[in-house]
Amino acid sequence: MLIFDFDGVLINSLDEVVLTAYNAATDSLFTSMTEIPADLVRLFKSNRFHVQPIGDAIALMNWCLKKWQQNPQKILSRKEYQTIARDSDMALTDRTLLIYDTRKRFIAKAIERWFALHQTYQPLWDELIQRKNHPFVILTNKNHDATLRLCRHFGLNIDAKDIYSGDNGVTKIENMLRIQARFGRQQFFFIDDSLKNLQELDHHFNRGKKVLSLALAAWGFIGAEDLTMAPESGCPTFQQTDVVRLLDIAI
Repeated sequence: MLIFDFDGVLINSLDEVVLTAYNAATDSLFTSMTEIPADLVRLFKSNRFHVQPIGDAIALMNWCLKKWQQNPQKILSRKEYQTIARDSDMALTDRTLLIYDTRKRFIAKAIERWFALHQTYQPLWDELIQRKNHPFVILTNKNHDATLRLCRHFGLNIDAKDIYSGDNGVTKIENMLRIQARFGRQQFFFIDDSLKNLQELDHHFNRGKKVLSLALAAWGFIGAEDLTMAPESGCPTFQQTDVVRLLDIAI
């Protein structure tokens, strides 16, 4: 069975994450990218690949707010980013809830503007729409409501129960265990744009017999080093065309 991450794999949500993180960090409710400085946006986007749990987007944005006028081209090292996330004065759970709440307020205020900040990744998205009977699930750190809204808006008729989300602090490892318990299959293929997520899943599920095949989505929110590090970690790098071919053979 194929399992897809959402942001950075099926949907390009980069603008929405920038705006939501900015609103959460500054207690604002802007609904257009034109309302925040372009160099700030550039700095955050360049370092977005570091963010794994979405609550850390606030820690990254707080750093960007301090540094964007000094060095908008700065790319953080993994160690620098880890220090920023670790030193946040708000707990990760609270940051994640703040992101979800801020996004909820954004949707309530201007849902069409919120939708407009997203784009589907093609051709993969349309291939999934065309294969209506092909089994797959979504495994994401995004909140369930936002994920389902985007699927419906862009025409992907996925069942709500086939979205395994990050609500209530549930991790991808916990949700993968739920997927295994539900489907009872021995082999799954998961595609994510976060190398750190893939490494954590590989360590948890493949220590003995390999039951989880993993691939890095090369079109997603990745850093330059990820393309080199992924094969070294045992995770091949896929293009969308590679995934489309998988749709023809995976069951």
